[in-house]
Amino acid sequence: MARFIGARAFQGLVTLLGLVVLAFLVQFVIPGDPVRMLAPRTPTEEVAQRIRAQLGLDRPWWEQLGRYLTRIAQGDLGESYVRRQPVARLILGRLPATAALALAGVLAEILLGFPVGVAMALSPHLRRWLSGLNLVLLSLPTFVIGLSLLLAMGFWLRLLPTTGGTGLRELILPALTLGLAGTPWYAGVIRDRLEESLGSSYIRMAVAKGLPNRWILVRHCFPHVLPAVVTMAGMDFSAYLSGVVVVETIFGWPGIGSLAVQAMQTLDRPVVMGTVLVGGAAVILLNGVVDMLRMFLDPRAREGIG
Repeated sequence: MARFIGARAFQGLVTLLGLVVLAFLVQFVIPGDPVRMLAPRTPTEEVAQRIRAQLGLDRPWWEQLGRYLTRIAQGDLGESYVRRQPVARLILGRLPATAALALAGVLAEILLGFPVGVAMALSPHLRRWLSGLNLVLLSLPTFVIGLSLLLAMGFWLRLLPTTGGTGLRELILPALTLGLAGTPWYAGVIRDRLEESLGSSYIRMAVAKGLPNRWILVRHCFPHVLPAVVTMAGMDFSAYLSGVVVVETIFGWPGIGSLAVQAMQTLDRPVVMGTVLVGGAAVILLNGVVDMLRMFLDPRAREGIG
């Protein structure tokens, strides 16, 4: 187990380093000059060169990359070109809102997808209708679902606020958007795992013993489904922690995703790099945690690990 954890940690560090280097290099390919966003509308060449020197943009890209990696190793994400604040402070200020939305979105996916998947596995009649519903949800882009909920529940019925914010009532619509978008995936996985479990020999043995159907589902079938649900939930949560750009933009949710969009619009490279780094680290770390949890829940996942 210790060897497995060490290997995963090393793999995560290499992956994160590659992600940072790739994101850094991509910024030199994207059209635009950060200096033009900071200087007056018609800056002289002398002013532009002075700003580049202050920001270190006058140096070769490999030297800029080396200095950036050195700062990261020291825990320094740099300072925003536009906001003139430490990038770490900006991200930490948005992280609670992003974490709340990520957690609420995952819970909504599970609460909506679980009963749909169970119904599809146990009821052939409902399966036809629920499969059609899943197909509709799969075909709808996330922004269409979000805008539809915003119009229906925010503007027409006036049940929920539409002005944005980080309150509990403001969280419902974006979380429901993520939940509806993820429902077909959770429902499909839960349906397949339940059908696999129901066709197994130990379920036939439980039925032959005369155990109640509810007991068979809870005691024997659901534990077979749980590892897959935990894995999907962990992957979704880590992905949402890096920012749900579309949902945050539609509902005015002040998370990391909207911060990254604003930074890209103003070519604020330190903030863009900071959001990429934090998002990548969250995905790598939480995927490792999910793998450990899955091995705890499913002994078969521990096979071959010393």
